[in-house]
Amino acid sequence: MNNMPAVVRPEGQSPLVAQAAIVFGNTVRLSIIRALKNGPGRRGEIVERTGLGVDTLSTQLRELQDLGVVHAAVIPGRGRPMLYSLNEARVQELYSALGAYALGGASA
Repeated sequence: MNNMPAVVRPEGQSPLVAQAAIVFGNTVRLSIIRALKNGPGRRGEIVERTGLGVDTLSTQLRELQDLGVVHAAVIPGRGRPMLYSLNEARVQELYSALGAYALGGASA
């Protein structure tokens, strides 16, 4: 269940631009993206890199996964530890769409 409020999308604004606003309009999500730019990490490692609480991090990682910005893979072995990595191509796609829209280019 997604507890995030719906984004109001003005006429002519693409879903891609709305997704970009969700990703880049949140300082917590930006800190996670920045942390993962330095390489993949497990939840505890990302907590150390960002200083975020575990619950906050978990919620935001799920949102970023849903938006295709973060990938999660099970690390083989005991339990189900996850390794999170950044989908840089998706980040660039969203960033480009947002920039084009904001600067009056295509609605992407």
